[in-house]
Amino acid sequence: MTDAGVAVLCVLVFWLPFDERSGCPVPVYAGLIAVLVTGLLIRSWSPATAFWLVAASTFAGVVLGVTHDPFVAAAWALYPVAAAQDSAKLSSAISVGFGAAIVALVFVGSAEFEDTVRLAMLSMLVPAGAWRLGTAVRRERQDAERAARAENERVVARERLRVVREVHDVVSHSLGTIAVTAGVAAHIGSDDAERLRHKLARIEETSKEALDELRAVLGAVRERGESVERAPQPGIADLPNLVVRAENAGVRVRLTVDSVDGVPPSAGLAVYRIVQEGLTNTTRHAPRARCEVTVLGTGHRIHVGIVDDGGAADARSSGEGGAADVRSGGAGGYGLIGLRERVELLGGEFTAGHLAEGGFAVRAVIPVSEGGDG
Repeated sequence: MTDAGVAVLCVLVFWLPFDERSGCPVPVYAGLIAVLVTGLLIRSWSPATAFWLVAASTFAGVVLGVTHDPFVAAAWALYPVAAAQDSAKLSSAISVGFGAAIVALVFVGSAEFEDTVRLAMLSMLVPAGAWRLGTAVRRERQDAERAARAENERVVARERLRVVREVHDVVSHSLGTIAVTAGVAAHIGSDDAERLRHKLARIEETSKEALDELRAVLGAVRERGESVERAPQPGIADLPNLVVRAENAGVRVRLTVDSVDGVPPSAGLAVYRIVQEGLTNTTRHAPRARCEVTVLGTGHRIHVGIVDDGGAADARSSGEGGAADVRSGGAGGYGLIGLRERVELLGGEFTAGHLAEGGFAVRAVIPVSEGGDG
């Protein structure tokens, strides 16, 4: 409808009434108007063809003296060409074509020389403005598309990193528990079959739990549109299960949880992973240690601590605890680095390192907002 309106307006303003003094045959005059209107009507479907039709009919009309259109209709048809196409050849062709047309108008135009020069100047400025505007719109659109692609790539990278962290946390904790349990089972004598069965059952249970968690995590990377049954992500309410696993591996754990009602799922998952990694660290490096796990809510923060006394075999100097503070640039293990990244993404603070009196501590402060995840 817009193109049809512009076509009618251009004919009324620039082509009517017909000047019989021009000497142009009426059929030619009517044909030029028909070509002009046709070009404007097909502007949305074929901008380049529309432009050349409109420009040619306008040029012929000016030369024959039946219109005084300074290529306004051609500029209207030129705008979508400039907005849609980024071609140096097309730009050069249009520039050369318009330049030749303007020069021809000056020498072969039927109007007075002064009027012809004025029309020629306007005929340069109007299409040039349309081309510049269309080019600006095209570049703005391209910039927006590039920004959208970059943002999508950042989202994909963040999601991949999240999945990698989740997989590491699940596998590291489960395999650590299985390794310790299997090590104990390997030293059980053949006369203690009941204890051996208990350890093997514990390995089976831990393996099944790990597979369930991995299915939940990896379900997030399925293609959109697929039906995926996802288990709920673990949270603070699942911490007792971690304690049971650690105790079965020989660690003596005391869990204290207070004032954590209404914690957002993202913060709850972070707390779970921190405790999980902390207990895995203790189980792997100090399996006979005493460990204190505290999760305390204070205002808009959750304080998490996993502190052990080192037990009888604190060998972290060659493991994940080789740094006093991972955040300050230490060479901690990937589990602790992943925890630091997870906590800092939530705007919190994370520290991990040896204690002066012996043992190891993992501590985090996670900010939480009212009303759930934001």
